[in-house]
Amino acid sequence: MEIAKQRKTSLILIFLGYSCVYLDKTIIGMSIIPMAQDLGIDASQKGLILSTFFLGYTLFQIPFGYLGNRFGSRKIMIFSVLLIGALMFFLGLGFSLLYVLLIRFCAGSFAHAGYPSAVSGFITKEVPTDQRGPVQSSMIASSGFASVVGPLVAAPCLVAFGWKNTYFIYGIVVSLLAVIMLKGIPQRFGQKMSTKGKNTNLGLTEVLKDQNVWVLVLSSFFMNAAFYGLTSWQASYLVDTFHLTMGQTSGLTAAIGAVLMATAMGSGIIVKKYFLHREKGFILTAALIGGLAAFATSLTSNLIVCGFFLAIAVGCAGCAFSTLMSMPVKLFKAEEVSTKYSIINAVGVSGGFFAPIVMGQLVDLANGSYASAFIFIAITFGLSGLIALVIQKKKEAAPLEMTEN
Repeated sequence: MEIAKQRKTSLILIFLGYSCVYLDKTIIGMSIIPMAQDLGIDASQKGLILSTFFLGYTLFQIPFGYLGNRFGSRKIMIFSVLLIGALMFFLGLGFSLLYVLLIRFCAGSFAHAGYPSAVSGFITKEVPTDQRGPVQSSMIASSGFASVVGPLVAAPCLVAFGWKNTYFIYGIVVSLLAVIMLKGIPQRFGQKMSTKGKNTNLGLTEVLKDQNVWVLVLSSFFMNAAFYGLTSWQASYLVDTFHLTMGQTSGLTAAIGAVLMATAMGSGIIVKKYFLHREKGFILTAALIGGLAAFATSLTSNLIVCGFFLAIAVGCAGCAFSTLMSMPVKLFKAEEVSTKYSIINAVGVSGGFFAPIVMGQLVDLANGSYASAFIFIAITFGLSGLIALVIQKKKEAAPLEMTEN
């Protein structure tokens, strides 16, 4: 019972850590509006800032996947949250486009890159097999939690203190959470993994022979493009198109974030109850509905209708993304999850680098219109869902032993 209680406490802290990961990704979409005004940044340069983070994230996913196996998921998670807090603080010192690009690249490279694969490794090792899917979906649903809390807290801070002081405050709070995780997650959890007589770090060639890795990489790439394209540009779109205030934007963004949180968390329960072993069909359905909603957004000029379609699109992205990224803990052996997940997330998350740049260029080419950008998002939704149909199920893996450092 004591171990179960400690595991539950650890998972709550990991969820909060994941919320900080998504919080950093969420508030940049709002803070970039006053940041652009201060630094004289246009739409294409906004897209570059939003994308540079994902470039670093992509490049360092695989190295951190190996480090997770080498040092254990607990150390990687705590290190990541601590560094996220530090770099948020340093971003508050921003004085030029180049400096902001450097900090966002470092945040993606060294702070964020290790957290997702480390969480997956922790879940695979510490959570019973039948609970892994729902727990993984709940962790990814922290994106919705951050999308609700982030804008509601960030908007008043941005208005009252400015974007620089807002990052100072957020940086201190996130760093304190890292200290709480250090104290609250027992050292017996999240240690490095091994199987008898086996090396836990797979060779790259061996990983690339797995067809499911390729399928998940491609599907994840397009779903990341849809998800981060929507969430990164959402605030700018609402301000530029409907001339909303920061407070109004935060309210609507938070409402959409609530939909994201509910759908992402609910998807794990729905899949377990109604779509067990039929996850591919669920992903495709969510992707197609999300794509249609994104396309409908490009056709409307009414704020209420726009908010409705945006909520559907983001909610479907949450459903499809959380289900898709819970597949590795079901498909791969425990000793393979951290490495394979890091590769899937590394290449897949590059969609988050690709989409904001493309959308920024499309907005500039259309003289400020977002219609073509949302059509682009609709296409990425559809591609992700169709590719997911090729996923092949595998047998469960044998449990691992825990190895102390």
